Amino acid sequence: MPCSVPATSTSYRRRKHRLSSSPPTIAATLDLSKPGEAWAEDYLRRASTGKDAFWRVLAIRRDDASLLVAVQWLRWKGKDRYYVVSLSLTEQALTWKPYQTAKAAREALANGCSADSSVPGKVGGNHHG
Repeated sequence: MPCSVPATSTSYRRRKHRLSSSPPTIAATLDLSKPGEAWAEDYLRRASTGKDAFWRVLAIRRDDASLLVAVQWLRWKGKDRYYVVSLSLTEQALTWKPYQTAKAAREALANGCSADSSVPGKVGGNHHG
């Protein structure tokens, strides 16, 4: 016997998928055949995805020699949780600069700030930040 009770939710097939309505914006293009650019992509992916992610990416852009990323540390107990991180595209190295808020980190990135302009730390090799 058919049920005459109206559906209370939209079926899965009829829901609009938020991501399918428009293609994602490309924030930076990397040439993965270049070792430094492949390293930066791999590091960023490992740092920001999966169950062991330690960053949430807020914004991203590229300059000639680095991939600049505004990030929020996910498991951070200190005062500064927001950083602009510069991942080198020519060597396995990263630098960072802290910001008080997510908005400040995004604005600094949008205004052309580089993490190299005030470097409190630099990591080389295959270390996680």
